[in-house]
Amino acid sequence: MIRIREVRLIDENGAQVGVVETGEARRRAYDAGLDLVEVSPDARPPVCKIMDYGKFKYALKKKEHESKRKQHQVQIKEIRLRPKIAEHDVSYKAKQARDFLLDGDKVQVTMLFRGREMSHMDVARVVLDSFVKKLADVSKVERPPKMEGRRLGLLLLSTAPPRPHDHKPEKATDHEKATDHKSTDPRATDHKETDHRATDREKVTHGDEAEAKAPAKQSAATPPEAPPAPTADGTPPASVKTN
Repeated sequence: MIRIREVRLIDENGAQVGVVETGEARRRAYDAGLDLVEVSPDARPPVCKIMDYGKFKYALKKKEHESKRKQHQVQIKEIRLRPKIAEHDVSYKAKQARDFLLDGDKVQVTMLFRGREMSHMDVARVVLDSFVKKLADVSKVERPPKMEGRRLGLLLLSTAPPRPHDHKPEKATDHEKATDHKSTDPRATDHKETDHRATDREKVTHGDEAEAKAPAKQSAATPPEAPPAPTADGTPPASVKTN
């Protein structure tokens, strides 16, 4: 509840009304069907605005959520090395550490010793220095090398601007996935061609069988003509030839 006598009022359209009495500001908010919200209580007189209080709270909550989402929680990632590690493996692990540093995280580099490797500390120092030099453009040593038992470790702090985390590749739709699968799958085309060839062979085979059966059906459908009957006196009819 606003208890001060006068406030600096902003109407529902964002226009500056000026310093008015609190009762007048409440009346204007009531006539507009909105609320009188104190947006700057530390000012003298305090700044009040006529608005929908529910929408105002929702906008504040959404803005707070967006700010938290863009914040990055710094984590400590660990990279483990050995004194006898190969140069290729050192480059690969340096690439991993670079990705961690570009994400804004810290990197704990730990050199592990086994057996008599503790007596070759100079070799381990050379490997560790080489690893740090590969990342000198994106990091700096926050904690120098320190021996803890059989481990020699240092901490790297990122000096490069962090990469954006809200960029995500667009996902393909189901229709696009099905289209890509059909266009890139050679087996689907082979199956279609095989089906067409089989259908053509079946048509030719059925056509030959139909042609072969057609004369037989025609002959079976027309019976042979019977010879003409002889006349009453025993002479053959005129249409029958005698030898």
